[in-house]
Amino acid sequence: MSNTVVKIASLIVMVVSFIAYIAGASAFPIASENLLPWSVWFIISVVVNIVVWSSVMKLLTFSLAVIWFYAFVAGLVPESSTATGPVTALPWEDPDAVAEIGAAIFNGKGQCSACHTVDASAPKGRCPDLTDIGVNAANRQPGIDAKTYLIESLYEPANYLVPGYGKIMPEVWKAPIALSQLEIEAVIAYLQSQGGEIDPTPYDEPIDRADAGTVAAALPPLLTGDAALGKKVFVSAACISCHAVTGIESPAAGEENQDFEVVTAPDLSEIAAFNDMRYLEESILKPGAQIVSGYGAVTVKTDGATLQGTLVSQDTEQIVVRTKKASGEEEEHTLLLTDLDEEPIEELTNLQANGYFTLTLTPTDADAPVSGEIVDETEDTVTLKVGDSNQTLSKTDVKSLLTIVDFDGNEIVGSLVSGSMEDDEIVLNVDGSEEVIDTFDIEEATFTRAFGKKLLVTSPMPENFPLLLSVSDMSNLLAFLSTLTGETASAEATTAADAEASGE
Repeated sequence: MSNTVVKIASLIVMVVSFIAYIAGASAFPIASENLLPWSVWFIISVVVNIVVWSSVMKLLTFSLAVIWFYAFVAGLVPESSTATGPVTALPWEDPDAVAEIGAAIFNGKGQCSACHTVDASAPKGRCPDLTDIGVNAANRQPGIDAKTYLIESLYEPANYLVPGYGKIMPEVWKAPIALSQLEIEAVIAYLQSQGGEIDPTPYDEPIDRADAGTVAAALPPLLTGDAALGKKVFVSAACISCHAVTGIESPAAGEENQDFEVVTAPDLSEIAAFNDMRYLEESILKPGAQIVSGYGAVTVKTDGATLQGTLVSQDTEQIVVRTKKASGEEEEHTLLLTDLDEEPIEELTNLQANGYFTLTLTPTDADAPVSGEIVDETEDTVTLKVGDSNQTLSKTDVKSLLTIVDFDGNEIVGSLVSGSMEDDEIVLNVDGSEEVIDTFDIEEATFTRAFGKKLLVTSPMPENFPLLLSVSDMSNLLAFLSTLTGETASAEATTAADAEASGE
């Protein structure tokens, strides 16, 4: 009789303690103290049941113990999900907890991790690496503290662009990401925690959230179409030759094509998750408007040699250019910006748009040239950073340097005093003395108004691509791109769609 009581009691304790453990009930017998928690009761009862019960009950007891073990181990693993519900309040009494919420948003709803990395050793992302951004943010813009810089960067990302990166970051407070102020505050706390200290000081948003609805209503997608047909266009128009999309087979980058060279272009599997339709439209119609870092094509000159390739990275001091040898082998060149050659400039128009970042010119009322980094430019003036100050110079009141080659092959270089190629003669100042030259003796003449260092980044995407598509093809292609949010179809559906596209 006593043996039966022990069996039944141990069985009841095992089942009750198992349920209590799974449910997270308070410890027993004293809830206020961690005295004999349910996991201990369960283990004791399991041991007793294995000793006193027959083989069938032993097997059932062992099975329940295995289930408990997995539940116990799972409870030891920290939460790693990036899913977050609506943020209604932030626990600022524990800034680290706010940073954890921000990390979940950074990797989840905010889509930040799709482009940014927070590990300097990780593969380069589409946007700047944010390792130690909590302290580095204070050094990005003179006179702007770290938190202010982060606030500006999230609300108005185009205001402070890191060298080498275009205007590809969306305004996260607008659709489709649409983070609330609390969510943005949490993300800022997370970014500050990367090497810096979290500042819980409240701030006023530098935007009017009413504009979000206005902008969305004023700028609807220009074209609408059929996504299924757009996928066929994506394949038939050879977009897949350069851009990867999860679920669609792509040729290897670098292969030759009869119409263009196949290059490594940005992965588009999640392009619609963090960009609106206007960005997608512009990327097709004007591929050079915003170029993703690491994918732009450049031609630079240094020590008299010309390098053509891909701009891998750029900062305020140097660039890395990847070139390809005739054998197909790739190599990277690290070049200091100061080592780039100055190029002669004939017309002082659209200097920055043409890639010039430094300028050397001689004003008409000066004897010595002025040289500096281009800070700003208008139609009539250019502002240079000369030393520690800015100097605004006229584009018209500039001494011109003329290089003349006569029919005997002799070269004469001097500053233009008077005359033009339309006159009978030209007067040059050559080494301090004036020299009159008959224009009929000139075989070639080159006017140089200034010199500048140039770094022009262009898109490797063919400029005539929009002209190759009909309006219908364009609208269908945009419809397909708008579905690329990172979700992939089943293998059967993908295979069927690909087979249908190839049969067209």
